[in-house]
Amino acid sequence: RQPSADTQSPPLVTMVRVNPSPRRPGHPFTGIFHFAALAIILSIGALCLAYVMLSSQEERMHADSAAANRSSPSIRSSSSTSGKDISAAYMESRNDPYLIYGTAWKKGETARLVAEAIRSGFRFVDTACQPKHYDEAGVGEGWTTAAKELGLERKDVQLQTKFTSNDGQDPNNVPYDAGVPLEEQVRQSLKKSLQNLRTTYVDSLVLHSPMTTHGDTMRVWRTFESFVDDGTVRKLGISNCYDPDKFKRIYEEARVKPVALQNRFYEQSGFDAELRSFCIDHNVQYQTFWTLTANRRALSTLDIKVLAKSKGLTPQTLMYAFVLAIGGTPLSGTKSRDHMREDVALIERLQGGQKIFEDKDELGKMAAILGVSM
Repeated sequence: RQPSADTQSPPLVTMVRVNPSPRRPGHPFTGIFHFAALAIILSIGALCLAYVMLSSQEERMHADSAAANRSSPSIRSSSSTSGKDISAAYMESRNDPYLIYGTAWKKGETARLVAEAIRSGFRFVDTACQPKHYDEAGVGEGWTTAAKELGLERKDVQLQTKFTSNDGQDPNNVPYDAGVPLEEQVRQSLKKSLQNLRTTYVDSLVLHSPMTTHGDTMRVWRTFESFVDDGTVRKLGISNCYDPDKFKRIYEEARVKPVALQNRFYEQSGFDAELRSFCIDHNVQYQTFWTLTANRRALSTLDIKVLAKSKGLTPQTLMYAFVLAIGGTPLSGTKSRDHMREDVALIERLQGGQKIFEDKDELGKMAAILGVSM
């Protein structure tokens, strides 16, 4: 029988004392390890924060640069996205700075790259009637293809080509009859250039380098002058002439004066200090090639990288800006579409009135790094 509620015995409660094992003393370096781990975590966090801040700063810098480009007046209309309204003739009429697209050593890619350069905004193209190093016919295909797409007229694109002596030609692929008199070689070369470039005239004809003798140089030059007389050529120039006395003599004896001198821009020639001065004094355009390749070491220095970044430029476009600032006109032979657009963006900033170098001291600092005499 179950006991009644009031007769139940109280429950038995058993108390058990738990005697925990004594706490072991901590390792003497445990606190240090914890502190070190915390310091590492905080350091990583600080680095991540710094990276985000620097990235944001760089994005703001590029945004500011882009905004400056958009707000600056230029020859590109506000509705233009392809640069189809940029004209070489208009640039020259305003005495605007510009870059020349160089086409040496591009071989089978020449037509595609020239078309891409013009789509990107280049309007001045350099080539030569020298199959050894140039695909002149590819230049003709490239510029006409792009011109048709963009609605450009012939005056909107300037074409510069060269007569190359037989010594500079591939003996198995000379674009003229090497057995005829020198004057006829020059005439045949120009005829071939007109055919290759798909045009009735060239804007600039350049002697690729002085001939072996001054007499032969002037024979070529007199033939050049006849082309200017009949309207087949608009301007004349000389390339690879590093001797100031030689260039001055040609200039003095020429009836139609050279208006362009195209030379390699490098330390071995002293960056043509005397020739550059002569060109400025006589309104001769000093064109530079090998502008980046010959100066890679200087362009890789921290000082130039920092200066370029502060201007919203790359070291390469800063170099072009420097050459333009000292009175030169660089050739750009890039094969990269992005680099083409960077080059054109620089020109648009300059044409819009922006000054890349704030003063002579800043310009002189870069000149000192390059070793260029001012």
